[in-house]
Amino acid sequence: MVETMETRTTVDYGPSTDRTRTDAQEYLIFLIPGNPGLIPYYDPFLSALHALLESSPALGSSNFHLCGHSLAGFEATEGNVPRLAGLQDQIKYVDDLLYNRVDEIRDRTGQTPKVILMGHSVGAYILLEIITRHRTRIESLISQDFDLIGGILLFPTITHIARSPSGIVASTLLSIPRAAHIASAIAKALVYFIPSSWLYWLIRIIMRFPDHAARTTVAFVKSPIGIKESLFLGKDEMDQITDDRWGKEIWGAATEPGTNSKDTINSNLVFFWGSHDAWVAKRTRNDLINARGFHDSPTLKRKSSSSLTDSPDEDWKPDMFIDDGRIPHGFCIKHSEVVAEKVQRWVEGIIDNHDII
Repeated sequence: MVETMETRTTVDYGPSTDRTRTDAQEYLIFLIPGNPGLIPYYDPFLSALHALLESSPALGSSNFHLCGHSLAGFEATEGNVPRLAGLQDQIKYVDDLLYNRVDEIRDRTGQTPKVILMGHSVGAYILLEIITRHRTRIESLISQDFDLIGGILLFPTITHIARSPSGIVASTLLSIPRAAHIASAIAKALVYFIPSSWLYWLIRIIMRFPDHAARTTVAFVKSPIGIKESLFLGKDEMDQITDDRWGKEIWGAATEPGTNSKDTINSNLVFFWGSHDAWVAKRTRNDLINARGFHDSPTLKRKSSSSLTDSPDEDWKPDMFIDDGRIPHGFCIKHSEVVAEKVQRWVEGIIDNHDII
């Protein structure tokens, strides 16, 4: 028997009771999902990462709070249907969620957590925009802030998404007037008469999704505006994710001193792309790596995926890696554990690098 397909809007993993120490440093690792922005897709990933960090000897004096929240519009229910949220709306929404979560941990522990952001797909674009806003607040001294010590961008779609193989198709279809409304209406009509339990098993069998992904997909297609929100946001992605638009607040010297006493260092950034990603054009990816990233081989891959600053001449550049396997863009469906293992090493590297500055 299949249980209800209602889905959560948040996923949280906190420090284990037997590990928590009052003198330990608090860390918030905050995940920004891709599109469709339903956080339950990432539950196995966050669970695996939490277990790895909790068991890491190198991080024994740290308390980790891992959390993520669905993007705006994807948490809609029949009794609560918000307006559609575009890309700029999502950036503000996630920014507010992040600050609220920092405040919650500060109030509960008496310590302001150091923050590491993670972003998947368009969540990586949102991540970079949040770092930009964070830097502006610090330089303007307009609010009490926190140390944002790093960002991990997984399968990032941060430039020219419309030039990717899937982007070419999506941008063409979404250029049709009212495409999001039409496609949403058709999809909802197709699944309206199919019971959720039947739809669950169709997804399990046809798409070969594991349990968590099948349940989340059913909740997505059955939600009041989930499909419409995904397409509406997708249109904004095609239109707005174009040229590299960031300056020194993102690409500047990651180990330079900050602009005031509230700041420590620019965030350490780690980028990880799939080798065959239909949502990322290889040429734009490689151009970005050549212009912005640390790389020391013709294949544009670092020798060690756990090292953050191997060369004094380029240690200010973000680490950028291309997967040497076949991890798909939607890693959170079936490849959570292998990505969690990579992220654990990068988290350790970010913390080590921050501590020695």
